[in-house]
Amino acid sequence: MSDIHPTNQTLITILENQMSRTEFAFEGLDAETYSAEPGGDCNSLERIGEHLISLRQFQLMLLESPLAEQVPSLIASGSVEELLPALKKAAELVHRAIEQHDPEDWYRVPEPPREGKWGEDPTIIRFTRPFNDFTNHLGAVRAIRRIFSCGVEQTQ
Repeated sequence: MSDIHPTNQTLITILENQMSRTEFAFEGLDAETYSAEPGGDCNSLERIGEHLISLRQFQLMLLESPLAEQVPSLIASGSVEELLPALKKAAELVHRAIEQHDPEDWYRVPEPPREGKWGEDPTIIRFTRPFNDFTNHLGAVRAIRRIFSCGVEQTQ
């Protein structure tokens, strides 16, 4: 790993930390709690899990990586047993994309701006926003689990 650019390595470290936290957030979760909707559909752990996978795919799309097509989908067929392996695969794809990404591009301001949200922002800003969203949703998972008296004991 010593030949990986420091920026790329830092992003990989953040990704690995998130995956550790993700495993603990969903560890030992039963199917009933996973599919329960304590605050409506957007607050179910199942929907959050689907959203977490879509955030990984979004990161790949922001890097314009062809790996985005390989991200597994859980929509309408997901179970708690399928979630962590799918999230792990999605994270592995993001890991590979970070390793392969040109370190010179992270801080480049695109001229002309890229299409879509945050098109004028450097790649690093666009790419880290989904990291922040991912972390916020992991907090929601922990909160919902506490509502159902099945809190998580470890954070990482």
